[in-house]
Amino acid sequence: MIQGFAIDEKVRAYLRKSGQDFRLSTSPTGPVLLPLGAASPKPSDLKVLIGGNVLYVSKLQAKYIKKIDWSMVERGLNSGGAGE
Repeated sequence: MIQGFAIDEKVRAYLRKSGQDFRLSTSPTGPVLLPLGAASPKPSDLKVLIGGNVLYVSKLQAKYIKKIDWSMVERGLNSGGAGE
């Protein structure tokens, strides 16, 4: 069963300001938040509406995370790579 998770307000503000949809996926270094240009959503992803944008959360990640925090954004900014 997938537990609920929180989304840090700094992450919410970043997503709203970006004007893009994002996906939280897996990477070798941990959960990573990437814009959809770098990571495509999967049909099984959970969809979270944040402002006018959608945050797609990997069903695999959703089982294990308690909070989507700024470190996941930083990991995406630093990696530039694709996730799961």
